[in-house]
Amino acid sequence: MRSTRFLMLSLALAASVSLASGCATKAPRSAFYPSPADLQVEPKPVLAPEAIYSEAALDAYDIAIEARGDRLAAQVGRLCRFFDTMGMRGLDCPPPPRPG
Repeated sequence: MRSTRFLMLSLALAASVSLASGCATKAPRSAFYPSPADLQVEPKPVLAPEAIYSEAALDAYDIAIEARGDRLAAQVGRLCRFFDTMGMRGLDCPPPPRPG
């Protein structure tokens, strides 16, 4: 008789534990935080006044502006994907860049 009572209590305890675990909040899929570099604002390149007279300096400035735009777009994409992973709704994130 005692073994039946012990079995019933064990089954009741197992059932209550399994039900309680279903009510627990789920942790985010990713616990990794964004890189500190992704949280810093990169300053815009400054065109030196004497560069107005040099075609090569203007070209270098254009390249620097274009490269900064590419880095900022990649930074926003990484942050967007991070917050998407954390469960933020309403995001339309760009896909991560392909290696190579």
